[in-house]
Amino acid sequence: MMNPTRVGKLVTRSVDGDVLVHDVAHEKVHVLNASAAYVLELCDGTRSATQIARSVGDATGADLSIVIRDVDAILREFAVLELLIGVGSDTFDCKAAE
Repeated sequence: MMNPTRVGKLVTRSVDGDVLVHDVAHEKVHVLNASAAYVLELCDGTRSATQIARSVGDATGADLSIVIRDVDAILREFAVLELLIGVGSDTFDCKAAE
């Protein structure tokens, strides 16, 4: 399975606590909160979904089971928006997430 990876040309800019992501290929702009922007930043193809969730958990101090649920939802939404590849029904390795 492939690690979550940003696709296309994405240009980011911080504005008033949010991050604007311009998807040049699809001519769309997305507004992300800081947490979602951090997840997108971590999706460079070098980390599994579980590693991304652990990084978010370490950064926020939140319970890992909650972070996994939230990161999973974010990754799936990014895939629907065509910002990522490498996201599927088996994005998280349940054993690795424990």
